[in-house]
Amino acid sequence: MCDEVGTPPLQFAGVALRLALEVLDGRRPPVQLRPLAEPGVIAALRTLAEHRQAPGCEFGAATLTRIDVIMTDSKAAEVCAGYDRGTRHFALAARIVRGRSGWRLTVFRVC
Repeated sequence: MCDEVGTPPLQFAGVALRLALEVLDGRRPPVQLRPLAEPGVIAALRTLAEHRQAPGCEFGAATLTRIDVIMTDSKAAEVCAGYDRGTRHFALAARIVRGRSGWRLTVFRVC
């Protein structure tokens, strides 16, 4: 687990997840995730945002509250995080993979 603030996977996960939540809320266009996420992730986020299908979207904007990063090997990590919408708490899971150009968001699930 990456407990140290400032580790590259944790830093990347924080940026990528915040941007993904902003896309879900319609506060950011999906195209802005291109440098950080795989096309399939961007397409899924776009669909959820367009149809207002993100969990709890009726409770307001999402605010990331915690992130846990678990390295599965030197080039991949599983991410679990919590976020709030109003007074409600929600969870998300993701996978990040390090390639030649850096870390990429390859899987993103909200619940």
